[in-house]
Amino acid sequence: MAASQQVLPISSESPQCEIVLEEALSLGAMDDPGTIGAPSTITRVGSGDFVLATPENGAEMMVYDRYGRYRESFGRSGEGPGEFFEPGFGVLRPLPDGGLLVLDPFTRRITRLSATWEAVRLTDVGARFVTNFMPLTSGSGFVLAGWGRSDDSERAEITQAIDLDGNTVEMIAVVPTDDAMRSFFLSPLATDGEGRVWRALPTEYAVEAWDPADPGGSVRLEGRPDWFTPGPPLEGYPLEAPAPSVIRGLRYADGLLWITTSVADDEWRDAVADPVQFVPLDLRKMMDGVVEVIDAHTGRLVARAVHDEVLWWTGDKSLLYSIREDGLVPRAVLFSPSLDGEDCPGGALPPQ
Repeated sequence: MAASQQVLPISSESPQCEIVLEEALSLGAMDDPGTIGAPSTITRVGSGDFVLATPENGAEMMVYDRYGRYRESFGRSGEGPGEFFEPGFGVLRPLPDGGLLVLDPFTRRITRLSATWEAVRLTDVGARFVTNFMPLTSGSGFVLAGWGRSDDSERAEITQAIDLDGNTVEMIAVVPTDDAMRSFFLSPLATDGEGRVWRALPTEYAVEAWDPADPGGSVRLEGRPDWFTPGPPLEGYPLEAPAPSVIRGLRYADGLLWITTSVADDEWRDAVADPVQFVPLDLRKMMDGVVEVIDAHTGRLVARAVHDEVLWWTGDKSLLYSIREDGLVPRAVLFSPSLDGEDCPGGALPPQ
């Protein structure tokens, strides 16, 4: 913790606004040339199209138009420019010029693609296993979050800033972490209009802001809601028990932090009892998604909603999505989030 860190408790008062999740569209159809799996990573690019990567499709990424119709695929397996291993385990971020940034954690690099999916630049992210990244507002590099060995621990969640050539500019945080959390924590990141980078903590309901202009100072928001259980399943729980609570995504807009967290569904025991052979578990009965909106300047709870499935942010941070099976056809269902209520900001969130 930095000496000048400002710590704000997240208020437990009743929120005054309501979160509205309006279903915008879905991606995926029986005759698509690829499939949609869980996990998948999705982003909306400058053209309005959506790019989706999933481990089931290997190195190939799928493009859908703004109406959810399959358009094309790109990407091939390999280690050269424009080649990938499994970007579905990585992250996609849009670029202002209509292009795309692709984090492929297994080739350990970020690839900059043009609006026609041609490789423009490669940035080596180093030896650590990087699970998330955000471009710096200045355009001079990236913030990386992932896993590696530290001086004090065999396993730690490490956040750092690098330049476009892959050189370390700043070590932001090193958090020694229980190995079990590596399966569930994807190092959520967000940027705000002030140039700061917000990061979630791996085993707590807490987020911190790092300012490149003032690396020694930081802001931390933390809460202890009774629904957040960060530890492993209790003794005696079956192996199929849902994962511990963990923050899955962050979004910063207009001074507000949108925090999405996965928690165990109250019906998870029914979902794992006497499963039918070859029929997948009903994931909507395993995990829920809690969405909270926090005033980043005061810690006040603005709104809260519980959704009957885990939610992720698109790479442009304007939409939330879930992965469902609809008649054995896997689909990505996208939601447009907004706030409703007196004196609440409304309207669709802009891309970040």
